[in-house]
Amino acid sequence: MDITVDLVDDLAAGATLLGSGGGGDTAMVALLLRHALRQHGPIPLINASDLPPDALVVPVAATGSITVMIERLPTGSCFVDAVAAIGTLLDTPVTAIHGFEAGGANALFACATAAWAGLPLIDADGMGRAFPRVDQVVFNPAGVAASPAMLVDPSGNELCIRSARDNADAERLLRAALPALGGWAATAIYPMTAAQAASCGITGSISGAIALGQALREGQRSLRARVGVLARMGADLLFSGGVIEVVRHPRPRTGGALTIEHEGDPARTLRVEMADEYSLAIDDGEIRARVPDLICILDRRTWQPVSAEQIAPGRHVEVIRIPAPQAWLTPAALPLVTPESFGLRVLNDAPTTQQGPAT
Repeated sequence: MDITVDLVDDLAAGATLLGSGGGGDTAMVALLLRHALRQHGPIPLINASDLPPDALVVPVAATGSITVMIERLPTGSCFVDAVAAIGTLLDTPVTAIHGFEAGGANALFACATAAWAGLPLIDADGMGRAFPRVDQVVFNPAGVAASPAMLVDPSGNELCIRSARDNADAERLLRAALPALGGWAATAIYPMTAAQAASCGITGSISGAIALGQALREGQRSLRARVGVLARMGADLLFSGGVIEVVRHPRPRTGGALTIEHEGDPARTLRVEMADEYSLAIDDGEIRARVPDLICILDRRTWQPVSAEQIAPGRHVEVIRIPAPQAWLTPAALPLVTPESFGLRVLNDAPTTQQGPAT
């Protein structure tokens, strides 16, 4: 399969849904990806197992604030330079780009980097959705080190995290560096062999995002198609109604909660806890969905996904649940992405907010 210009809208739609309310706006990155594909041609989408076992593959992402990125626009050279620097550091040519995050803008940045660098893209990523931290990837419990990691800002400044004690420390060091780099950076991280990628990546996530986007766009065009589209997505409709309250935590941390009144029963409400993404859905005291499941909120009329930043009272929405990728449901991986990792403590199915959100 090749990624072509004709598939960008589908990929952007699917990646937005997989953002689960977060992951950053895909619209600007979709423009960059279309330009890269027109300039450099289609991107071969391959499996890690198609490569020699010792081939070096590098996941890429934009880390930091997507909002700041609008003021400090990305260039292809940022991402290509970050990847090339990893190859130089390891004295091994990079054979392929690997997805880092299937949800949100980073799904498209991985594709664009492959086009800019003239390399194939492995049909896999480390999250199968969007999460806020770079240690919230399935590479982590598989024993793949985040370092060396290379960060390159739009001015061409390069910063290397040569060695971190563990992947949680790599996350901490990376976040500390981002303000000095202007708020965001092209990031090459978790370099690994093709054999490692084949054993620990969430396979099929890029093509899966495209298929998900195709289904979502079909539902946007036809009300009648939506029940069938949800079935194809493997999704459940949890709730339908109007947003009556949104409470946000003080900056600089994101987060908060929203309350939705049921369209047919005003006495029934759904509370959705949110951090960078929607993390917990409680229907009249009963937990209906929790991370790592995807909780997605769609505008009821347009069926466009509504982000945690955009959600506001008065909006009529549908809330759906998409089951978590199986890779997150192992004893080693699950602790990284529980409600507790988003600053929520769930006691007897009743959530309480901890002091100091973990995200």
